[in-house]
Amino acid sequence: MVNDPNSYSERVQRVVDYMAEHLDETLDLETLARVAYLSPYHFHRIYRGLLGETVNDTVRRLRLQRAAIELLDRDRSVERTGRRAGYASQAAFTRAFHAEYGDPPARYRGVRRDAQTHQERTTAMYRIEIVDLPKLRVATIEHRGDYRLTSSAFERLMTFAATTGLLGPTTRTIGIYHDDPESVAQADLRSSACITVPDDWTCSGEVREGHIEGGRYARIVHTGPYGDLKTAYEWLYQTWLPSSAEEPRNLPCLEEYLNDPRQVLAKDLETAVMMPLAA
Repeated sequence: MVNDPNSYSERVQRVVDYMAEHLDETLDLETLARVAYLSPYHFHRIYRGLLGETVNDTVRRLRLQRAAIELLDRDRSVERTGRRAGYASQAAFTRAFHAEYGDPPARYRGVRRDAQTHQERTTAMYRIEIVDLPKLRVATIEHRGDYRLTSSAFERLMTFAATTGLLGPTTRTIGIYHDDPESVAQADLRSSACITVPDDWTCSGEVREGHIEGGRYARIVHTGPYGDLKTAYEWLYQTWLPSSAEEPRNLPCLEEYLNDPRQVLAKDLETAVMMPLAA
């Protein structure tokens, strides 16, 4: 008998954490069931029922996310990146990566190295809106270090939310990046993974209560992998803001994730980037 209503949530969270830390290993059902302290006969159904994806789906997604980061390293070959992602041939890796990210690996790497070309290709999609955001109560997990690795905090937060009934049609998922990566050392960068929560929610464990300030925000929507969001920030700061009559507020920008990477391909992800504005 399970006495703690959060028991299954904690068990599945342990499995997601374990998979993220052991992506280079063979993640077989028996091992993961032991991590969850569940019978192998029931583990996979419980996992899929709570998270809405299979273990293989999660591992594939996490490995491709890591591969997208590694492709920015000019010293690592596409073939080596594909092998580390679990693909036996470069052709198989190319097909899987292209389907998920919209570009084959070599083109993805080249386009992101050529920031000007990429900016010209994407900024035509941006349309600015000035919106009034209410003050939001959120559950949050803090991350310190490389912003590209904030995804680990989001994986833990979304697993917690999915297995404790916090996800619903009105739940908002937001990232806060508190520091400028051009002026703060990578090890000291601070970010927060957040989801909105109801008034009667109480925090537990590493998941803390936080608040996001309301008010006026300039909002644009970016379509594509999270790794491309630098282009949206460059457009806001270098193109839109200098030509506007607006003054930014002394608060960090927000990223609101409008769809779920568990349910859509990386090339179809939609992210609202919001700059806080003075009243």
